[in-house]
Amino acid sequence: MRRSVRRSRRGVTLLELLIVLTLVVILSAAVGYGFIAGLDMQRMSAQRQADQDSAQAMEQRITRMLQGAKLSDDEGDRTTYFVGETVETGATGDLGCDRIIFTTTAPGVSQAAISSTEDFETQHERFGPQGGIAEVSYSMAPTGDAGDRAGLFERIQRPGDGDPTQGGTESLLSERVAQIGFQFWDGTQWVNTWDTEIGERRLPAAVRVSYILRNEARASGPDAPAGGIRVFVVPLLSSDVDSLNPLAGTGL
Repeated sequence: MRRSVRRSRRGVTLLELLIVLTLVVILSAAVGYGFIAGLDMQRMSAQRQADQDSAQAMEQRITRMLQGAKLSDDEGDRTTYFVGETVETGATGDLGCDRIIFTTTAPGVSQAAISSTEDFETQHERFGPQGGIAEVSYSMAPTGDAGDRAGLFERIQRPGDGDPTQGGTESLLSERVAQIGFQFWDGTQWVNTWDTEIGERRLPAAVRVSYILRNEARASGPDAPAGGIRVFVVPLLSSDVDSLNPLAGTGL
């Protein structure tokens, strides 16, 4: 005699449904959080790369200008000079002085002037004097009215007029710079000031430039510069200063 077996069927209970829904919500939240975190990491990486590219371009620009620094051989000539001074007391802390002004051959002839097919008078009117020795300055404090712009300013005057306090065309070289300082190698030590107008008419052997980017002032992590401070050193090619022939009478 065969026994008939009845199999019971039961539906999904409300509790099981709630558990499944809870798990789905948790998983969805985790996926969403991971996606947002990935976007944030991508944005941060892109910002760091942009900062790095901007910093490298600024360093290359300042390096090129400094390497062309030039003083005339005439001891009585005051139209060429090299001055490192402090404009705002305490503005740079231990980084050195906060403004550098010097004459240099580095700007050369602009690409716009080279590409122009206009006559000399028109080019001179449009682009100003080209070539020769120019006066260049770098500072966080603009010489003219910068409006609401802030950062590192570059001023170029071609040709220099012998007055390092004014003149020329000023532009914002980098809005990301929050602080900058300059120090000068006198053959034996780094000093915070340099002035060929009142001291020896000699270029420093090298210039040490220290700066902080705005988003790195409190940055941390393995890739962050120590203390947020980036540093690069530029040897001055025309300098005769070294350890055997140091500048006399320098001081901090």
